[in-house]
Amino acid sequence: MKPYRVCLFVVVCLLVLWGGSWLLSEQQIQVGTYQWQIPDVRGGHTAVIDTVSSQDTVLLLSMPPLLLSDLQKELVGTLVKEPQYQPLFSFYESLSSAADTSVRVVHYGDSQIEGDRMTMCLRRALQDKYGGSGVGMVALYQNYDSRTVKLSLSADISPSALPVYRAYGSAANRRPNGIYGPMGQVFVLNNKQKYGSEKVSIRYSATQDNAFSRIRVFGSTDSLVILDERTTTYSLHLKGEREVYGVSLESEKGVYVDNIPMRGCSGTIFTSIDNTALSNYFRTTNTRLIIMQFGGNVVPYIKTQKQVDNYINKIRKQIRYLHICAPQAAILFVGPSDMLYQENGEKRSYPIISLLDEELRKAVEEEKSAYWSLYNAMGGENSMCEWQQKGWTGSDGIHFTRQGSDQAGQMLTEFLLQPLKKAE
Repeated sequence: MKPYRVCLFVVVCLLVLWGGSWLLSEQQIQVGTYQWQIPDVRGGHTAVIDTVSSQDTVLLLSMPPLLLSDLQKELVGTLVKEPQYQPLFSFYESLSSAADTSVRVVHYGDSQIEGDRMTMCLRRALQDKYGGSGVGMVALYQNYDSRTVKLSLSADISPSALPVYRAYGSAANRRPNGIYGPMGQVFVLNNKQKYGSEKVSIRYSATQDNAFSRIRVFGSTDSLVILDERTTTYSLHLKGEREVYGVSLESEKGVYVDNIPMRGCSGTIFTSIDNTALSNYFRTTNTRLIIMQFGGNVVPYIKTQKQVDNYINKIRKQIRYLHICAPQAAILFVGPSDMLYQENGEKRSYPIISLLDEELRKAVEEEKSAYWSLYNAMGGENSMCEWQQKGWTGSDGIHFTRQGSDQAGQMLTEFLLQPLKKAE
């Protein structure tokens, strides 16, 4: 080959490589059906390609121009092999900033998570690894015991008589304007239309491993109390006319995991909550993961494919709504556990659970969210019988005991953190 042709060939190759690296800095990586944006640290921006196959993604990410951290590369490689985790990539990526700022996880669920059951296992694991302390959001008043924080409330009236509106539960407690806040509820102090209290005092007592260094009150007027040092006990006094969505016990940096139980709820109420209140909370608290754990409350009442489809369509709407309210957050849906009923004196699983679980998985994944089957993790059909024999569930064959909650919470934690372990 003549010398000038060799030179021309080399120049063309260099131009192709240069052009390819420029294109990569402008691209959005896609694996399967889910996309995430990879920032170009050189130009500080993201943008532009259509689709890339899973095999091509591995090759692209190994090329120097993307300059991803080692952890990001390992994560992407793991997620290519395990596509069920792909919708959670943005959450995993956000944990790298927990040393400098706060990262919030919001765990919504029915009575199965009430009292910080299951949630506390995930919180402990994330805070042990990525920092942070405190239990996150708690209600102004709650009529159930929590395993991580106790509160005593005093007011001019009985605490249970404090005016409260909820998006779930009794229809008599609904609010026409849909403003409930991130916990799906709002306490109204000194309401002119309902009797209230001139002063409300709450004393919080957290367990030792959930000490907190600041308190944030969310509501019509947000406020922040910064403490001199970390503590497990603090008294908060609220005066005047105001609406309170909830109180967060937290630290300045690290991971917080909110436990937000909604007794009797099937997870179809989020669209009835004003999007401004939700969006503001998710944005200002840097919420990067929303866990929805629902389905158990509809199991006894649905028996046909049509009824399953109707419920699934409602869940789809909730997921889409939360994606709009929290575009920066990943969503993980936790399906119902196994549940027992009696037939001819024999305890067995509700026959609809298996179908509901599979249909939920399909729908959730189609909505670009992750799904974890608690039913399958327990062992599938009639597994609740075995859990009952081990003392992990109560006599109702539905709700976990403390030991069962720990077991289920640990399984959820292991599922969620598995890609991080493989990437390290």
